[in-house]
Amino acid sequence: IDLSKYQTIACGPGLTAEARSIIPQLLDSEIPLLLDADGLNILSSLGAASTLQKRSAPTVLTPHWGEFKRLFPEIAEAHTGDSIAAVQAAAQASGAIVLLKGARTAIGSPQGQVWLNPDSTPALARGGSGDVLTGLMGGLLAQGIMRKTGIEAIVYSAAWWHAEAGIWAAKDRT
Repeated sequence: IDLSKYQTIACGPGLTAEARSIIPQLLDSEIPLLLDADGLNILSSLGAASTLQKRSAPTVLTPHWGEFKRLFPEIAEAHTGDSIAAVQAAAQASGAIVLLKGARTAIGSPQGQVWLNPDSTPALARGGSGDVLTGLMGGLLAQGIMRKTGIEAIVYSAAWWHAEAGIWAAKDRT
């Protein structure tokens, strides 16, 4: 795949394990990368922290707790029940921005900062809602990179918009 024509890559939803060979190619690229779903599952089999530390381009990971435990087993075990400390440690260990999805989504930066998105809804705890977050965030990342917007601000904005959309939709739907 010629990756040079892309400004950002969002990868994972719908990928399947058969596409395993694409992840190392993406990790070797100089392009900002967002991984979710099967992208994270494949990454966990490659050794997340050591693999990501080699990247020079920004990387964003958007795991839920189960994916997080596969990506960062030692960190998850050391910080069970403390999503703030867990996401902070994972971001620092990997050099990636880590967005840990949950009732209070926590976002950690490699510099040690952590942001919490206090608004959410149980309506987002469904298969496919993370795929929507990946698409939204991927689009915002591509636009933001062109405008030289900080990656952390883009990630936090996408998480906030996703939660607000879920809250709004939950008012009219179950």
